[in-house]
Amino acid sequence: MDLKIGSSIKRLRLERDMTQEELAQKIGVTFQAISKWETNTTTPDIALLPKLSILFGVSIDELFAVNDSDYMDRIDSMIRDDHTISNENFIWAERYLKGYISENPKDNRARNRLVELYGCRINRYSLAQGRYAEEGILTDPMDVDLNKKLLRVRESRIELDRYIAFIEPLVKKYPKNYVIIECLLAAYIKQRYFNKAKELIGKSEPRAAYELILGDIELGLGNVAKAKEIWIGVADTHSNDGWALFESAERFNKAGDYDTAISIYEKSYDISPSPKWMDSLYARVFLYEKLGKYQEAIAMWETIIDVLAKDYHITEGETVDWPKRELDKLRKKI
Repeated sequence: MDLKIGSSIKRLRLERDMTQEELAQKIGVTFQAISKWETNTTTPDIALLPKLSILFGVSIDELFAVNDSDYMDRIDSMIRDDHTISNENFIWAERYLKGYISENPKDNRARNRLVELYGCRINRYSLAQGRYAEEGILTDPMDVDLNKKLLRVRESRIELDRYIAFIEPLVKKYPKNYVIIECLLAAYIKQRYFNKAKELIGKSEPRAAYELILGDIELGLGNVAKAKEIWIGVADTHSNDGWALFESAERFNKAGDYDTAISIYEKSYDISPSPKWMDSLYARVFLYEKLGKYQEAIAMWETIIDVLAKDYHITEGETVDWPKRELDKLRKKI
């Protein structure tokens, strides 16, 4: 192994955004001495090693760097057995790789390993996320946030079947728990388990959300006309339910039927009591901008500002400044 303490000192110094002068001052030597160490012209006095060790937060052994190939091999081994990466090892590897990149900006070996290292940390934390989310759901199956978070975690880890296996027994235990039922239906549809989704809806108490999901199933099967027929039926049947109307509009929006979406968004807003529900306003303004209907978008932003003032008594701050900025941008386009 090529033991060059000067290379280690330089890397550790650069990682901490420290100049040679600053390092020299901290340990009581000249900056010329630091320069000679870092070029491996001379080596520091053995009495200075404890100071350097404490200053950089590493062991004295770590100051005597092995060559880069050995370090890379050590990090590769850590990544292969990612369950063994302690916080201390993670910090060391991250620090080393960043230091290597600063010295070798055109060499991607360290960047590749840094990406993998962060992936290991994400994996570790997502496993913990899933574990604690499951514990929380078992404690309170009606916890909406935890149910949605667990679904997101399992989807991100490509573990929806694991999620389904966990939730299905809970649905049998709590057949009226619409929170876990809706999350399970979402997982079924993402996995294209359409028959299971239909069967579950058939066993559950009627809800507008389940009717909308029947349309989602038809869309997944490629039956666009049938899906739209179901969604418009929900909007008609639940014409006094602002949420059902909004969700129907959202589906028409995603399906590219913008005129129908706008019409149902309007109905959702019109029936909402004061203080008005703002989601349908924001949905419409973004859709108008997407369609290049700037005059309509301007009118909608003005309505948003007016509702914020009248219904929510908000007349200043970022909540109002944002619509004003958007208005200025749109007016310049006309």
